[in-house]
Amino acid sequence: MKIEDKISKKVNLDEDWEDFIKEEGLVDYNKIPVERASVKGWIQIAFWFLRIYILAMIILVIIGFSRIH
Repeated sequence: MKIEDKISKKVNLDEDWEDFIKEEGLVDYNKIPVERASVKGWIQIAFWFLRIYILAMIILVIIGFSRIH
């Protein structure tokens, strides 16, 4: 096949990928549902602390803006 013929063909990577998946018998990982990992231990405590900290900062900002005359 000439180089010109290769260049003139329209390249469709999605179709090429699907053909490759079918030919090789591979699993299409885009169609497998992914489950969310559960957060446990000290990371869960850190996230709750962060939520409380953000809430406290929002309350302090609201109090600060309410005192501006």
